[in-house]
Amino acid sequence: MSSPRETIMSALGARLAQARFSRPINGRETWAFISRRVKLWSEVAIADQPALFLGEHGEGVAYTGDSSPGRTTLNVDLLIYTSAGRDPDCVPASDLNVAIEALFTALAPDQTTGRQTLGGLVQNCRIEGRVIKDPGDLDGQGLALAPLRILIP
Repeated sequence: MSSPRETIMSALGARLAQARFSRPINGRETWAFISRRVKLWSEVAIADQPALFLGEHGEGVAYTGDSSPGRTTLNVDLLIYTSAGRDPDCVPASDLNVAIEALFTALAPDQTTGRQTLGGLVQNCRIEGRVIKDPGDLDGQGLALAPLRILIP
């Protein structure tokens, strides 16, 4: 039997795999590659970009009282790799913006509840915090890191 964390991460991966870009990135409408095992961008071929990695790098537990059960928050880093090459007319940040917007759209909250529950598995799942962008202006390799917080009921 799969653990609740594995069920949640599988549902998250499936939802993000359905993301569609508002315009093609490197000729693609969606991710060329998606994985839960983070790789260095030097290990990801240009043909496999844009790529999305789901890095599980921590979780927190908070208690509202001594006898209350803890509330767990999974912290997942969403890493996007894009390749802009060395085309001087290309604006590498533009591809990152399109990819980041696709993440926000894929994780949009339900209109009724105002929360993204991954099909009822979690209390809330959302990008929360500072999104870091290195568009690759100098070397053509773009990177974005978006912190995702998943609150388990």
